[in-house]
Amino acid sequence: MKRNVKKTKVMRISRNDMSKVCLLIDDQQVEQVSQFKYLGSWISDNGYATEDIRARIAMGKTLFVDKKNIVSIETEL
Repeated sequence: MKRNVKKTKVMRISRNDMSKVCLLIDDQQVEQVSQFKYLGSWISDNGYATEDIRARIAMGKTLFVDKKNIVSIETEL
């Protein structure tokens, strides 16, 4: 099996140590990221879920506002 270095990312999860990871595939450095989305949840390198919580609150607000507009239009009729 051959790995595609352009599609491969690496992330180190640690609350204290934020040093870089040196991972080579076929003599090419793999890109290190600070966060990524996995199965619908944001994972960050510091171990906290702040970004995921903010994203879910924003999605909830959007849905609530959409439902509020539907309910207010129906009550006016």
